[in-house]
Amino acid sequence: MDENQTVSNEDKTEWSIAALIALLSLITASTAYYSHIEDSNSNHNYFTSQAIIVEANSLYLEANQAIIYDLDAYDSYYLADYEGNQTKADYYFSGLSESAIASFNSSSGPFDDQYYDEMYLFASDREDEGIALAEVAEAENIASDEYQLAVLFSAVGLSLTGWAAVISSPKLKFTFMGSSIVALGLSVLQALSVG
Repeated sequence: MDENQTVSNEDKTEWSIAALIALLSLITASTAYYSHIEDSNSNHNYFTSQAIIVEANSLYLEANQAIIYDLDAYDSYYLADYEGNQTKADYYFSGLSESAIASFNSSSGPFDDQYYDEMYLFASDREDEGIALAEVAEAENIASDEYQLAVLFSAVGLSLTGWAAVISSPKLKFTFMGSSIVALGLSVLQALSVG
């Protein structure tokens, strides 16, 4: 082998190492960016879901208070009606919630299951929204972790390529470069498998 061909092969190797470093750097940066985006969305959705669940708990307490008020108003209505004081009975009846009046007129009422379902409906819906958003946050957190694994693969490949650049032995140089290419492949496969 003549000297020009040896220099040419060394140049190709150096260019290959430079290209591999550039490619691994881009893969590392992009997967780290996607990991950050998923993590940021996960944090936002998690804390929003917790706020919604706290609101739902407050709505449950509010519904409980309204139910207690309805039960008290119904007891007062019943006693006034029993005593024959229609004015007082009408006053207490007018204080009942729409759900209580509807349950009062139903065949299984008053205060049947439908009444309680109606009273707790908004709180229950908000709780379901919060739980659903928490599940979205969990999926985004898992995606962030999966992107971090891709970052790890590409960072190892980048390190191996850096060592290949400074090693003088051609066999070791190509071994490290080959290992870097495997790490690059693993990183790309991992990043593409997210979600």
